[in-house]
Amino acid sequence: MAPVKDGTEASGDLRSHLRAATMAAHDLLDAAMQAASGWQIREDYARFLELQHAARAPLEDWLAARAPADLHPPRQTALIAQDLAALGRPLPPPAPAFALDAGTRGDMLGAAWVLAGSALGNRAIARQVQRIGGGAWPAAFLDDGAMLAFWQALRASIEHSADPCEVEGATRAATAVFAHFLAVAERGSPVPASAGAAL
Repeated sequence: MAPVKDGTEASGDLRSHLRAATMAAHDLLDAAMQAASGWQIREDYARFLELQHAARAPLEDWLAARAPADLHPPRQTALIAQDLAALGRPLPPPAPAFALDAGTRGDMLGAAWVLAGSALGNRAIARQVQRIGGGAWPAAFLDDGAMLAFWQALRASIEHSADPCEVEGATRAATAVFAHFLAVAERGSPVPASAGAAL
């Protein structure tokens, strides 16, 4: 991806702008999530799911309270809870509430874009989890088809040139969502590792 030349103006379509504007944050989050959890052993995978649940719960609540139907991603915390239960792990406490003073469609679009786009990365992780876990690890969250369908529908809203106000709102919200996930990852597992000792 090309570097961002200006923080407030779109270069190309909105999707390209958002990718460029959040590239560094995305790379930071990938590294932090891998360091905090990973999925090389069953315990690591459980911690990864705990971090995902903790981060997503307040984001889902935030979007549910504000976003119109077409920008309301399907909830995934129930799928993560299902996977954690199959691993014998309790639900982690949620991260602090996601706070962003936002109200424009651009804001909702940026937040939805981050969550929806994560489904693409999850497909790659799912293949690794399948291989490492020998097909025995639950993967309802990683295999969620509903989020992929939402992503395909969302593309019509982001693969176009956008006005500066929409770009500004979308970039602000997307950056805030990445920062929220990064804070959770850097805090580490919300549940003490000893809780999974019997796994």
